[in-house]
Amino acid sequence: MLTAARERRLSRRAARGDRRALQSLYEEYSKQLFAVAYRLTESSADARDVLHDIFGDLPEMLRRFDGERPLGPWLRSVTARVALRHVRSERRRHETAIAGVPDEGEIVPSPEFPILESIALERALSSLTEKLRTVVVLKEMEGYSHEEIAELLQIERATSEGRLYKARKLLRAKLFER
Repeated sequence: MLTAARERRLSRRAARGDRRALQSLYEEYSKQLFAVAYRLTESSADARDVLHDIFGDLPEMLRRFDGERPLGPWLRSVTARVALRHVRSERRRHETAIAGVPDEGEIVPSPEFPILESIALERALSSLTEKLRTVVVLKEMEGYSHEEIAELLQIERATSEGRLYKARKLLRAKLFER
């Protein structure tokens, strides 16, 4: 884990295009950013595309970043926005996956859950609509407040709360129907 001072130094160097600083930031944050992107896109290939987009544009984004804020939460927020934009663009293109061909590394287990519960949770999350799944991931897995979710998704706070309520109800039903 990076200290705040080292994180600021790496951020400043990465903003100038320093490849070693970018590599250090990638090594520190890529796994957690991949998890966010995967949960929102439901595809490891799409999650990798999201990470590629983020780290490819990171020097420019860091030039606009307020270095007094912690980098990790900001990067997760950027990842969520890029992943949601990716999902929307994919939906508009109406691309379809080849049926029956699994994406490599399709399940990304969360360290908080034993593997079987994690697989059940991922399947239950996949059964939710994009709008419901997005709120669950941002609130329950990434720790965003309803205010932050509302701002990020450009919805009302009450809409975020309502979606979370509905999603929890559906997840409970799905997880306990076993």
